[in-house]
Amino acid sequence: MTPEKLSIYFDTSPAVSLLRADHSPFIVCFLYERFKRAHVIDIAHSDLLPALAAYQERLQEASYPALRDKPEDYLRIWSSSEKRWLRRHLEVGRMEALYQLTPHSEAVIEFVSQALQQDLSFVGTESRLRLVMQALEELSIKASDDPQVRLKFLREEQARIATEIEEIEQLGQVKTLAPTRIREQFALAVRMLRELQGDFRAVEEKFKEIRRQVQQRQVQGLDARGGILGDALGAEDALKSQDQGVSFFEFLKFIQSPQQQDRLRDIIRQLLHMRELADQTEGLETIRHMVRGLLDEAEKVLLTTRRLSASLRRLLDTRSQQDRRRVTDLLHQIRVLAAKMCDDPPRDIGLEIDGTIEISAPMSRTDWSPPLKFEQLDLTEHVADEELRRNLFRQFQQLRPIDWNTMRRRIRQALEPNGHCTLGELLHDEPPEGLIDVLGYLQIACEDGHQVRADATEQVVLPDDELDLMALTIPLVTFVTGGK
Repeated sequence: MTPEKLSIYFDTSPAVSLLRADHSPFIVCFLYERFKRAHVIDIAHSDLLPALAAYQERLQEASYPALRDKPEDYLRIWSSSEKRWLRRHLEVGRMEALYQLTPHSEAVIEFVSQALQQDLSFVGTESRLRLVMQALEELSIKASDDPQVRLKFLREEQARIATEIEEIEQLGQVKTLAPTRIREQFALAVRMLRELQGDFRAVEEKFKEIRRQVQQRQVQGLDARGGILGDALGAEDALKSQDQGVSFFEFLKFIQSPQQQDRLRDIIRQLLHMRELADQTEGLETIRHMVRGLLDEAEKVLLTTRRLSASLRRLLDTRSQQDRRRVTDLLHQIRVLAAKMCDDPPRDIGLEIDGTIEISAPMSRTDWSPPLKFEQLDLTEHVADEELRRNLFRQFQQLRPIDWNTMRRRIRQALEPNGHCTLGELLHDEPPEGLIDVLGYLQIACEDGHQVRADATEQVVLPDDELDLMALTIPLVTFVTGGK
């Protein structure tokens, strides 16, 4: 951790951007209410849009000066590539978009929840210390290959269990945890459960990245199918062999076991009836949905892996599809010929076989060629150039962002006199700072439903870096009243 790395992270991280955003408390609260507190992973656009509108009404009734724009504008901005607080996607069989929290939003919500818990409640120091000691003790014992170390541990455990059984049988009483200790351990378990639910986004994003790379390389057609398939399978195997992937698939085996599910449900039922936890309403609600929530999270990741497998199958089925298409064409030709001969069908139907074997093109055999030689490759491990990476981050940091709200406001002002204007007229009255602004206006025209004609063009004149004039030919864009 260095000031330079922190500076780059603070300037580029969507999580930090969310914490710094205008009306950040209200945005985080809305995302928490709709996703985390409601225990849902995906929300349809038709459900999230009215929910945001109702949330804005609540803020206005409480006299909060926040989130006063259209709710659809906020959803578009929050799921844009600049913000990345929500992920907007389509599911198979669904006709509308779905929204899902990104790992950045998950991290912000978890950070704020932990901060509030530490500021407004207690910090379970004893339970944390015991958990740390137990984890370190188990690591030191079970990671050792010395039989004596393991036998000593098991005998101590056997003696402790025997002593506890004897005390219960003699006294008929059981030592229970203190109420404070119960609440400490319960709060710690709830926190770890929430962190676990947020970790699924990272695993899911890695599988999605592999699938996107496969699709992009397949569409571009620059690589052979074998190379794409090999790289995809190699990336998937590497992910499964990494600590994160190994941990996830072991978790999957655990949570999908019916015995473990029944065990978790029994534990949850006991916790819900404990008097010491009666006031832990929010934590109990999280625990109540624990099994179903973990299964849903795991299913989301498995759905992503199935989509990756489907992409690989489609890649392998290219030859099969061509063969099926050829058979379909031949069957169609046979049906057409049969329809033509239906009025006068042939009397004799047979098959002629040419049994003679003739040698043709005896000189078609290729000349001798030297055998293939293996190409020597340099397998030296690649070392990243940290200085180059820092320079690239600095250049990225210095890029001027596009002010979408200001550009849309200029468009609305230009439409007030006549209700329409072209992009050339707008740029004449409001000269842009560079070519990036022209691209921004074109993007707004496409997104907000204005008229964009590909069959007509117009020329605009812009100043370049040397204060000369630069002429651009762009599609004819007409902004009209009624756009978003």
